[in-house]
Amino acid sequence: MNYKTYKPDKSWIFKEVIKLVFLDIAVGWLFFRNILSLILIMPFGYFIWKRDIKETIKERKKVLAKEFKDMITFLSGNLNAGYSLERAFYKTYQDLEKSGIIYRYIIDEVKIILHGLECNNRVENLLLDMAKRSDVEDIKDFSDLITVSKVYGGNIVSVIRQTVNNLSCKYMVEDEIETIIAAKKMEGKIMLVMPFLIIIYMNITNKGYMQIIYHTLPGTIVMTIGLFLILISGIAIDKIVNIEVG
Repeated sequence: MNYKTYKPDKSWIFKEVIKLVFLDIAVGWLFFRNILSLILIMPFGYFIWKRDIKETIKERKKVLAKEFKDMITFLSGNLNAGYSLERAFYKTYQDLEKSGIIYRYIIDEVKIILHGLECNNRVENLLLDMAKRSDVEDIKDFSDLITVSKVYGGNIVSVIRQTVNNLSCKYMVEDEIETIIAAKKMEGKIMLVMPFLIIIYMNITNKGYMQIIYHTLPGTIVMTIGLFLILISGIAIDKIVNIEVG
């Protein structure tokens, strides 16, 4: 599997189409109240589609990185128990399956490594292939460390143990950051939804005022500016709450 790209499945496409149709109606009808606006707004769905593809790729990499951390934790334990690196992968595969945790990607990745070992491929080359396909920094670093240790005779058990400790600290920090900004993300979503709710409220309580907004040029200009400001706010909020932990 190549984690640098994503080919949407039917379920993802269905959900995305429903989302884009809803947004088109919500924006076009609430802000401009005419069919032409619905048609003119439709092309902007392309940019949302592309953005959501990127977000899906980012999320897949994030899940893989955390599952990878569990994998090398099991791997480290098996190496400490006296298994060779190659044999430790077989035991790690069994541990992952027996853990009771539903892994989306890492079990399949370990299967690929085991199949490669059965075909007499070197474990460091298999890890490098995984790193290349995943484009995950932690996996790249780990594969480089194993390659160097294999070439120069380093202590692989110590290397993996230190890697596990480093990743544990890293993801602990990430979890703390996500907890802190979770409320801010929700506040940002509420801020973006509020203008739509206000427009709905005005349509219910003061239809005469909204008719002037919808059927006059100044009203259309005001609504267009308001929609543009909401878009800018959404981009700004997205930039603020998306913090990368290196």
